Amino acid sequence: MRFAGIRTRSAGPDDGDFIFATRRSTFRAYVERISGWDDTQQRAATNEELGRLPFEIVEEWGDPIGYLCVLHQEDLDFLEELALVPQAQGRGIGTHLLRRILEKAHRRRVPVRLSVFADNPARNLYARLGFGVVGGEHPRVTMEWHAGELSGS
Repeated sequence: MRFAGIRTRSAGPDDGDFIFATRRSTFRAYVERISGWDDTQQRAATNEELGRLPFEIVEEWGDPIGYLCVLHQEDLDFLEELALVPQAQGRGIGTHLLRRILEKAHRRRVPVRLSVFADNPARNLYARLGFGVVGGEHPRVTMEWHAGELSGS
């Protein structure tokens, strides 16, 4: 099984440094172009969000390789964030994780919504899995997938 070693677990306070480092390596270039990256501000935001949002750590054979955060609301699931360390990118792991999120939403019969930087290559993955653009405000685009649209390769 290709993704047998991929697991998620609830994030705890000790995961803050890992989430910050992954967020920094994944999103810094986008944020720098828009408003500038400030490590102190970004670390504070990460710590605040970690205490408030349901982050999960993505592990491969017990080693952390990324994180995700999905907000389950009554009428939709919102993918707040999904990030993988650079060494885990391009291996199908993000697609695997997204499909798991979509399958859960499909069972709940709710759409999945997300917001992505307009120039983020992940937009292609989201489109391939059936997400469509439903709005947004520069520099981000809002995309949504509807239950019943399990598709893509």
